[in-house]
Amino acid sequence: MPGEGNLYQTLIEAALARLEATGSMPATLAELAELAEVPLEDVSGIFGSLQNLREGLIYQGIALLNDSLRQGVVHSGSVKPDAQLRSLARSYAIWASLNPALFRVIVDGLNRPMAEGSTLYRFTMSMRDLFERKLREMRDLGLIRHEADLAPILLVILCVVKGANVLLLNRKTEPWLSDDPRPVVQIADEMFGYLIDNLLVTGTAQAA
Repeated sequence: MPGEGNLYQTLIEAALARLEATGSMPATLAELAELAEVPLEDVSGIFGSLQNLREGLIYQGIALLNDSLRQGVVHSGSVKPDAQLRSLARSYAIWASLNPALFRVIVDGLNRPMAEGSTLYRFTMSMRDLFERKLREMRDLGLIRHEADLAPILLVILCVVKGANVLLLNRKTEPWLSDDPRPVVQIADEMFGYLIDNLLVTGTAQAA
């Protein structure tokens, strides 16, 4: 039998494969045991409940998403905070479009009450801190007005991100976009770009 660490990863991979193939998690721990071809008692010893399995999938998803976001900032090829934010938003949309089932699990969790210290709580607060830090850098560089109040800007960004999450998940069924031929990643990219462009002081806008 694999060690506990290897068994945990084996079970996560089996649950993720089921999620990606069907859009749903295993319905029971017994089903997960069958998928992973390991004894049920071993599965119960690792997770104990389907909620623990869901949290494990969320942890896996956030780790993969964070890696994609870091690469997006690095690959922006710019030290300018506005360019980095554009690249980060693009990486977010691309990852979501490539991992729709796992992204749906993450978004479902983000729309529920989050326990302080949980994976999703830490993720959403780290994203808030990142946006605030980049906005401060933009203000210090004169890219946005020095007197700009960042608090309402952060709330607008929160609303845009929440809306983008819904759009990324429900693009095919959204009536407003029924006649729009653009891919969802392009729509999300242009939406966030429009936000950044309208924050910038006239004459400071840069191509992404």
